[in-house]
Amino acid sequence: MTFAEFQQALRRDAVPPVLVFHGEEPFLARLGVDLLRKHVLAPGSEAFDFVSLAGKEATADVIAAHASTMPMLSPKRLAVVYDFQHMNPSERTKLLSYVRNPVESSCVALVSYERLSGAKRFERDICAAAAVVECGRPPADVLVALARRMAEERGKAIDEEALSVLVDWTGGELTAIANELDKLACFAEDRETIVVADVEQVVGAKARGLRDLAAAIAERKMGDALGLVDELREGGIDPAQLVSQLYGFWVAMWLARSGPGGRPAGGGFRGRSLMSSVPNAGELVGRRSSREYARGIAQFYRADVDIRRGMPAGPTVGLLVYDLVKGAGGA
Repeated sequence: MTFAEFQQALRRDAVPPVLVFHGEEPFLARLGVDLLRKHVLAPGSEAFDFVSLAGKEATADVIAAHASTMPMLSPKRLAVVYDFQHMNPSERTKLLSYVRNPVESSCVALVSYERLSGAKRFERDICAAAAVVECGRPPADVLVALARRMAEERGKAIDEEALSVLVDWTGGELTAIANELDKLACFAEDRETIVVADVEQVVGAKARGLRDLAAAIAERKMGDALGLVDELREGGIDPAQLVSQLYGFWVAMWLARSGPGGRPAGGGFRGRSLMSSVPNAGELVGRRSSREYARGIAQFYRADVDIRRGMPAGPTVGLLVYDLVKGAGGA
């Protein structure tokens, strides 16, 4: 089920006896557990009806014993097992036996802060027997709505441009968005609305610098582009993150020129957001050929591999930007 469907199940009071949370967004998994605790547990009952366990130390007997005990103060007992996939193999086998025949008066939440690939039989079997909640990266419109709601929970409105910059710079990671909104709420304490100047002040000049770099690449301004790369690196940006951000921008430009058919995935919200910040983007994207965009993708792949292999990050990113501005290797 999607995370939204999980929330709907809670509203219907249809809590499954075993839930598996997994995906690329730890924020959603943590939020899911918080929602379960608020829904299942009566106030002041956690000492009696709740247990939290780490997978490496947890045993299936302890989980089953907690779940099999009648709740004292709450409608259900709740057991949360974090990183359950790291349980001892023999314990995983016994856990699977419980999951296949759970106690209805309890809820067991099994949490993985990474996506279960299904390559292992245990993962396939546990997901087949339990209710699975997908905690992956939400689509762009949902992501923006979540970020806006986070700001409202902190008593703040956030204007569209500021929201775009925040989501763009954090790469759409909900945990990073939440952390930055905590800072922004304090920074703009005396104002109701967070504006783009607040984001650039709190997050740093990196957000603005990244947009300027994207514009310099699109406009083929070599000196500006290479200078901005140096500024961003000196400002503390992770080279791999910079490559990832620019990759999304490059793909968004390619898609804007020729449509999605046969093109690589990965532009996403942040890529479109960066492209939308470039003056005359609609005109500029058409000044490059599809062949040039394709060669640019190859340059990104090579830069990513080189950084992962331990090649000097500065020259690697600088060469990538040089090739993109010049024409993706001279195309």
